[in-house]
Amino acid sequence: MLRPHRGPGLLARFTRGLPGLSGPGRGAPAGQRGERLRLPPALPAPLGYDAVGVSAGLGLRVRRALPRTGCVFTDTERWWWIVPAQADVGIAWSAVARYSVGAFVTVPRAAHPGPRLTHWPDDDVPYTHPVMLYIALCSAVGIRPDWGGSTPVDAFPVSSR
Repeated sequence: MLRPHRGPGLLARFTRGLPGLSGPGRGAPAGQRGERLRLPPALPAPLGYDAVGVSAGLGLRVRRALPRTGCVFTDTERWWWIVPAQADVGIAWSAVARYSVGAFVTVPRAAHPGPRLTHWPDDDVPYTHPVMLYIALCSAVGIRPDWGGSTPVDAFPVSSR
């Protein structure tokens, strides 16, 4: 029987405790600290969660293009959408996005509170659908989504009978 994934993504679990890779304070540039975006207890995340961040200037354009939005954390520099753990599998996130395994983000140390929850979903699901977020992001920056070289036709080969 398959069980839902709980907790941070596989890479976050694998690299936990390894210097400079992931986790609170790990790999943060000088003068900054790493911290995990924390979901409110009222919003369970049975699939674990990661985060996708974009610049604050791009955030509103992406948000307007989404039909439904889960939890969003913002600060003066970035907007972070909560997505299910391992939402980076099979999606070629644009260079304008920052994918964060385990939702660990870097924030300045000096008197900066870091990202705060600014959008609570209308239901009890904290996730933004990663494919919809990817399409909205591509649309906002004017690039065509990259589906890894396959087209919908390639995904379903037709027999020659």
